[in-house]
Amino acid sequence: MKEDMMRFKKMPSAEIQPDDDELMATAIVQLRGYGADVRRPEGSSFQLKLPKGVNFYPTTGKIYIDGGVSALSQKGLEALLLILRDQGTIANPA
Repeated sequence: MKEDMMRFKKMPSAEIQPDDDELMATAIVQLRGYGADVRRPEGSSFQLKLPKGVNFYPTTGKIYIDGGVSALSQKGLEALLLILRDQGTIANPA
């Protein structure tokens, strides 16, 4: 688990890229607005990485937790915000 956190910390913070679609840009802005430590794996145009092994794919809305066998049944940015709140990663979404 410590190795996973070290790998996460080495990823660059998520920045909006010129080719990003609206869903990616919105996710980055909203997650930052809630104070989330949101990262973007180098070279990835479709994935965001958050603490505690949470992965989010804004264009599909899929949420994965590292070590899981499939995506969670919850989908979308609002579901992600609730999961992060439940984990204590962000404050209550409005």
